[in-house]
Amino acid sequence: MRRKPFMLSWERFSRNLSIRQKMIVSLALCVIIPIILLGIITTTRVLRLSEQNQYEVQINQLTKSGKDIESLYENIIQEAATLAGDGAVKAIVAGDASVMDYKNAAKRMLDASERIDYCSAIALSKGGEVLFQRGRLYMDEREDARYTARIEDNRTPYLWAAEHPVTFKRGINITNMNQISYYTTIMKELTLQNEGVLSIHLSALDFIRQFVPYQDDDMMENVFVFDRDGNTLVSNTKNEEAERLCWQEFENEQNRAEAGYFPVKTGSGVYIVLYTKCGSSGWYLFQMEKKISLYSTQILFIVIAVLLCVVFGIVYGMIQNRTIIKPLHHLSKRIDAVKSGVLEKKDYEVAQDEIGNVEKGFEDMVVHIDHLINQVYVQTIKTQDAEREMLLTKMNPHFLYNSLDSIHWLAIRNKDYEVSEQLEALADVYRHILRFGEGMITVRDEMEFIDNYLFLLEFQVGDRIEFIRDIPEELHDCLIPKLIIQPLLENTVQHGLKDVSGDGRVKLRMRRRGDMLIISVLDNGAGCDAEQVMRTIKEKDGREAFALRNIDERIRLRCQDGYGLKIYSRRGWGTIVTVTVKWEAKNNENGGRRR
Repeated sequence: MRRKPFMLSWERFSRNLSIRQKMIVSLALCVIIPIILLGIITTTRVLRLSEQNQYEVQINQLTKSGKDIESLYENIIQEAATLAGDGAVKAIVAGDASVMDYKNAAKRMLDASERIDYCSAIALSKGGEVLFQRGRLYMDEREDARYTARIEDNRTPYLWAAEHPVTFKRGINITNMNQISYYTTIMKELTLQNEGVLSIHLSALDFIRQFVPYQDDDMMENVFVFDRDGNTLVSNTKNEEAERLCWQEFENEQNRAEAGYFPVKTGSGVYIVLYTKCGSSGWYLFQMEKKISLYSTQILFIVIAVLLCVVFGIVYGMIQNRTIIKPLHHLSKRIDAVKSGVLEKKDYEVAQDEIGNVEKGFEDMVVHIDHLINQVYVQTIKTQDAEREMLLTKMNPHFLYNSLDSIHWLAIRNKDYEVSEQLEALADVYRHILRFGEGMITVRDEMEFIDNYLFLLEFQVGDRIEFIRDIPEELHDCLIPKLIIQPLLENTVQHGLKDVSGDGRVKLRMRRRGDMLIISVLDNGAGCDAEQVMRTIKEKDGREAFALRNIDERIRLRCQDGYGLKIYSRRGWGTIVTVTVKWEAKNNENGGRRR
């Protein structure tokens, strides 16, 4: 599967970073940034829930105020109905009231004004003229004809007048105060026709102050009460645009409950409007306030989270630098020093962890390498000395070979041909042995050497031993290690057939088996303990069976395991010695080898 370009770019980027840079990048990507993001998400969620809880608390307080408004509404309706049906009140409006009627009406109206919260005055009027009034304040002698006329014309039995100015007198002082007014009809006993108007006036300022959950001036500016038709009854803000916008958004609110809140966008910002229904009155109490801004708090939390992450990252980085990066950096410098040739062990304190184990192992390896180099150096010197000795000793065999050759020709001159043949065979044997630099030779060359050796050997053993050769023609160009057959034949004659007086046989046989060439030397001699001989061969420092051990080690070094020398023997039966080597044929075209 092909990797994406991003992954390839990231691999190239990370490959060129140092371990310290990789640690910093990993710390930032896997720890610091996720913690910051988690902190931002968590802070945002917590602050949002906090904001929601704050609004829920305000709604609960607003709902209590709505219930108080409902109680006030019902109280006013009840008191107005009682006064409108009172006989003394009706007598005053009809114009035939006695002094006792005035006294009774005054007492009942005064008691009613005290039972009604925020009541400024209760008045009886007819044709817009105030006939009688009682309360904390005294009104002007005229009522607002906009409202009384609607009652007197029988257009409605009662109505609520939104906040409007009413003129009050205190001595010589005349004051206009905003009032919320309730107007209801006073009917005749029998005809049920309108006889006059009963009005109850409430102080708008006291009303607002009592029902605003927060006494903060900023909050009071944005509190208002709507009737069921969306008309503003009382408000502390004179911003009609804001009132209209609030009611419009309220009507557009889906799944509207009896209490809740919604946002409103104005030119001066985002506001939250909290509302509650005032029971059976059908009124709605609204509170409009600036949206709670927790942005600064959120920023503070984020800054604190970032600072904590940075501090944590610095502490974490210092710990990692001391326990991981610094030891690795020191190990890297030691490797560079060793590469430059300084193979000196440094003793320093290391940690008891994996990196400490690597450092300790590296220093031990430096000591071992230094020891091996010294060994190789000493061995090289010894080898060079041995080569010099070999060059010196090489002169003697060559002198002997040349001397044999001279004696050979002298024997021919003296017509002593038997001696001449033996000298020629012996000279060929020496010439074969002295061919330095050839570790592998063909079977043909080796057999020429064996023929000369057997020719000389026959003068020693006579006719008591027969030598048989069984080598197929196709094996003559096969390559074998030099001088591995002659020691086997010599060992057979000297040990296996030493006591044989006649009918002794030695057979040399070669066969190819797959990638192996098997060389066997068989004799019908006395036999031996094959297992004991093999154990002797395997002993590295043994002095016995030196020639056989040398053959086995040479083959194993060249051909590895699975090849080498094996002995099969039984007392009184004879011995078979097999040598297994790799099949290698001489390449006649370029003088090389092929397998």
